[in-house]
Amino acid sequence: MSNIDPVVSILINNYNKERFCEKAVKSAINQDYKSIEVVFFDDGSSDSSLKKIMKIKKNHNNIKVLKNKKRGKIFSQNQFNAIRNSLKICKGKIICILDSDDFFKKNKIRKVVNFFLKNKKSEIVFDLPVLFNNNFEQERVENNYFKRKNKWPKFPPTSCLSFRKKSLQKYINKINYKDLNELWFDFRISTFFALKRNQFNLINDNLTFYRQ
Repeated sequence: MSNIDPVVSILINNYNKERFCEKAVKSAINQDYKSIEVVFFDDGSSDSSLKKIMKIKKNHNNIKVLKNKKRGKIFSQNQFNAIRNSLKICKGKIICILDSDDFFKKNKIRKVVNFFLKNKKSEIVFDLPVLFNNNFEQERVENNYFKRKNKWPKFPPTSCLSFRKKSLQKYINKINYKDLNELWFDFRISTFFALKRNQFNLINDNLTFYRQ
């Protein structure tokens, strides 16, 4: 990794996504921006997900793997648990979230880094998704996202989220209350930053492939 470029940590949460997780990880390690690490959190998968990623890891020293042996019953809390534990071991100053059934365009991380370098006070940024199906067939691009006054924003999906690490660490526990379990991480964090931090930033480029 370069001593000049900021390190970016790509956090991948996985549960039984053996069909897709390899593509997610490979899209992360094959970025044209090279100062990256991948933290792959496997949430007690019963399929071959972990075996496939460990095989890739043998040839890449910038992949870290976390294994959760006891999966909780509340799926939204499992996601929080994965992100919190991944944050503890990652060393990037910039954090990108990637669900294990999605994947990135090759230039995504470079564009995210450029955004944060140019916008010193920004804590969060979204890029735009390309929507596709389980057969990797593109359905449409999506760009209709915006902030609304005194309402939750219309925000892109989880895999389009990037943060400054210090900001995510500071605020993640503020949104992780135990009630309203149907409200997932992307809704809570996007609404918090939009309404409480006045932060709703978009990179106007479709850089993430999001599986519907």
